[in-house]
Amino acid sequence: MTWKILLLLNCLTVLLLSPASCVDRGNFKTCNDARFCKKHRELKSDDHIHELLVDSVTASSAGTSISGTVKNLKTNDELLLEVYGVRDRTVRIKLNELNPSRKRYEVEMSLDGTPDYVPIKMEKQHGQIQLLLGDTIHLTLHPKPFRIDVYEEGTLLSMLNADNLLLIEPMRVKPGFVPEVDEKGADHGEDHVEEENHEGGNEVKDEETKQDDAPAHEEERREEPWEETFKGHVDSKPFGPNSIGLDVSFIGFDNLYGIPEHADSLRLRSTKANGDPYRLYNLDVFEYELNNPMALYGAIPFIIAHSEKHTLGMFWNNAAETWIDIDYTTTSTGGSTMFGDSSSQPKADTHWISETGIIDIFLFIGPKPADVSRQFTTIVGHPYLPPHAAIGYHQCRWNYNDQKDVQTVHENFDHYDIPMDVMWLDIEYTDGKRYFTWDAPKFANPDEMIKNLTKFGRNLVVISDPHFKKDDNYFVYKDLKDKDFCVKSKDGGNFEGWCWPGASYYPDFINPAVRDWYAELYSRETFKDAWTWNDMNEPSVFNGPEVTMHKDNIHIDGLEHREVHNIYGMAHVMASFDGHLKRHNYQLRPFILTRSFFAGSQRHAAVWTGDNTADWNHLKIAAPMLLSLNIAGMTFVGADIGGFFKNPDAQLMARWFQAAAFVPFMRNHAHIDTRRREPWLFDEQSMFVMRDAVRARYTFLPFWYTLFFHANQTGAPLMRPLWYEFPKDSTTFGMDDEYLLGNALLVKPVTEENAKQTEVYFPGDSSENWHDISSLQIHKGGTKASIDTPLQKIPVFQRGGTIIPRRFRVRRSSILAIEDPITLSIALNDEQIANGSLYLDDGITRNHLEGDYVFAKLELKDNLLKSRVVHPSKKYQTKVWLERVYITGFKFKPSGVEIHELPAGERKPLEFFYDETNRVLTVRKPGVNMGKGWAIVIRP
Repeated sequence: MTWKILLLLNCLTVLLLSPASCVDRGNFKTCNDARFCKKHRELKSDDHIHELLVDSVTASSAGTSISGTVKNLKTNDELLLEVYGVRDRTVRIKLNELNPSRKRYEVEMSLDGTPDYVPIKMEKQHGQIQLLLGDTIHLTLHPKPFRIDVYEEGTLLSMLNADNLLLIEPMRVKPGFVPEVDEKGADHGEDHVEEENHEGGNEVKDEETKQDDAPAHEEERREEPWEETFKGHVDSKPFGPNSIGLDVSFIGFDNLYGIPEHADSLRLRSTKANGDPYRLYNLDVFEYELNNPMALYGAIPFIIAHSEKHTLGMFWNNAAETWIDIDYTTTSTGGSTMFGDSSSQPKADTHWISETGIIDIFLFIGPKPADVSRQFTTIVGHPYLPPHAAIGYHQCRWNYNDQKDVQTVHENFDHYDIPMDVMWLDIEYTDGKRYFTWDAPKFANPDEMIKNLTKFGRNLVVISDPHFKKDDNYFVYKDLKDKDFCVKSKDGGNFEGWCWPGASYYPDFINPAVRDWYAELYSRETFKDAWTWNDMNEPSVFNGPEVTMHKDNIHIDGLEHREVHNIYGMAHVMASFDGHLKRHNYQLRPFILTRSFFAGSQRHAAVWTGDNTADWNHLKIAAPMLLSLNIAGMTFVGADIGGFFKNPDAQLMARWFQAAAFVPFMRNHAHIDTRRREPWLFDEQSMFVMRDAVRARYTFLPFWYTLFFHANQTGAPLMRPLWYEFPKDSTTFGMDDEYLLGNALLVKPVTEENAKQTEVYFPGDSSENWHDISSLQIHKGGTKASIDTPLQKIPVFQRGGTIIPRRFRVRRSSILAIEDPITLSIALNDEQIANGSLYLDDGITRNHLEGDYVFAKLELKDNLLKSRVVHPSKKYQTKVWLERVYITGFKFKPSGVEIHELPAGERKPLEFFYDETNRVLTVRKPGVNMGKGWAIVIRP
């Protein structure tokens, strides 16, 4: 038995342990294990002083940027500084080597096109550089020590390099390393260092590069080992240590959020005093731990600073391994304003450290949370609008056994009258883990299986991972190899890693030609009507360092994997998305779920939180994880119901169903070693609770779909922290166990075992009303209340002043209800006013991109409920009509209610009922088409 087989068996043993196991943190690096992180973290403020050479600073011919030289006074290294004005109160700041020996990688895949640059004015005065963006945003560039201060209307918001932690280690070529360029132009490189010098490549030097009179700092660089070893894996680092780092302070802020993905609280903890920084490095972490900053499956290097006065955002556009230190302090530097106010105020310090690449920062000046969301997603892209069925309920496990099993589960959802939209198949559907094939004995007729679902309005998702079994009889592998589309190892050969199929090759998705090739695979006859699950795309490599790909692997154009690691999974998804579009001539909307992601992934896919566990703490951590993703632009997110590992009992399963009904992506999924957990396999009471949760989800689908449309248009998160809508309510700043859906629904999942009550905080001041959607009790803002939570109840409250569209007819799937009538659920504020909106389209095609949709704004004021169609469509003619209006908090019994079609049309009286006890007015069967304007008059 070869060592590779033994290694594979060992890896599989680790990964297929009893679900009672948990992550071995020793398999993953700490900051001390990552030499560049440790080095930057140990920097002192006077280790590297930089100076901006004022005479070098010039403005571009277009007037949209300035550039200049920043010099490291210790090493004499020179950096290129670029500052850009970007439309919508955004500033871009770049720092790069002025004359690098090798071009440093700049991430473009994350950006949704070229930013819209706008004029930025420059003045040189008193030895400083003053920059003005618009009328209110002002930057001061201090020459020595180099620092950038950012002001809004004279108030200091942020300081870059205030602690002098800026450091860009220059690119070098390892002595003895000769870059090797193949006929395609890819610089793969070949390491000629002798084996005996394996642990100290610095000892082998090219005689031509030796300089007897080298500066002291060059000697220091030579003494630093080039290679780095972790768990027996050697990283050759052919271009030397070339890390980057910068400190960024947020002045007047003591709350930071974002930088997902971490299984931790929403408000970021201080890491400076003890423990590791937050790490962003996409990894396959088996049954991850909670409440620590270790890396998980995805990385979005975006952070939000929030206070009662202002919200500020920052995006660190770098795809390499990144660590972020957080420290909450105070400042009395005399710089709280441009005018010398020296009073002490809070300060949130961050230190950003990446292994390679350039410093490329976008600052989003806000001033409100919604402004920051819009500004950030304008740069990285708005979330795509998914097909309507994708926001319904998904049923998955590893694995449904065969075609008959799929059919039985599908039929049982109808038998137990539980809506369901999507069935899923994990890796066992394939022929020996060969993606884009079927296990013929078990799935003899996949076309028939898919049609048996689609004729009932349901869909099938199948998994497709980014590793292909090394087998010359496997058409995908052979094509991948013959086209030379593989990721290369450091010696220039095809990289061979181990994953579910055993020995596997990995496509170089960074190469656009590879993405085009991969996209065509989705047009295969038995796959063209299935949606896609892209898993294991960090990428997961069982025998690799930290269960992922070697950093000195090579991609197109000689790029090292270390430079692009965090966008590899995103590139995989981009290829899948394009494949879905091409196979139906760009007519249908794709649905893709991905485990690995980066900033911009929201343009193509949904995300889930990975391999969670069936325990109450994992249910509890789901909300802060999903909130962190939402505020970082990744809005279509969820956590596996019940936990992927272990066996949830009936109570945990029921509570998880309730919580999942009120998050954007609702999927039930489980490990192959767990017991089956379809709802009907639990006791009858628990099954009814799960069924009620799914049905509740479906009643809110018109509301969900409208939220997805708003996210697609503005980048607004679907799930929102309370402070997002109530930015001045400081009580909410540390809360993450309850949240808002849009601006209208307050949700408090029950996450404690045997909980009979839960405490709910109602945000805002006393003018806010919060209507319990089940008891109809009204709670005032700024108060707390203990809410009864029998197993049948999840606390959900509609905000006074909002209108929510719902559907109450029970259907087997959402697409079968796409033209069902609407009920408007209206919760009034003290002024008896409410607002909302409704989005309608066909739910399937991409015709909405051509304007084929209906969007209506709804308003109740002065006892007049109006629908104003602000985006009508001539091509899309909806049949959806208004079945009922349900108004809570209504103060009197009307003398009459009538409907008017607008702009001028029929008037007719309507049936209504007024519940004096609960102050609820119900208006029955207005019957008006929701694609037209209308008004309902409520007469005193």
